[in-house]
Amino acid sequence: MAECIKSVRSVHFLDKFGAPEAIWEFEVERFPAVVTMDAHGRSLHKEVFAASEAALAKAL
Repeated sequence: MAECIKSVRSVHFLDKFGAPEAIWEFEVERFPAVVTMDAHGRSLHKEVFAASEAALAKAL
């Protein structure tokens, strides 16, 4: 994924928290991502959980 990072736009709280806990803002290109919750309340987490429960019930 590092190859997708084109630049570091800014770093917040670096002095307070150090590099591991700072908030990093990157400019990325072709970054693979999955949106799991949207602004309309749809949740991929709930959908996957429901599908898993249904598959388990069918298997048992």
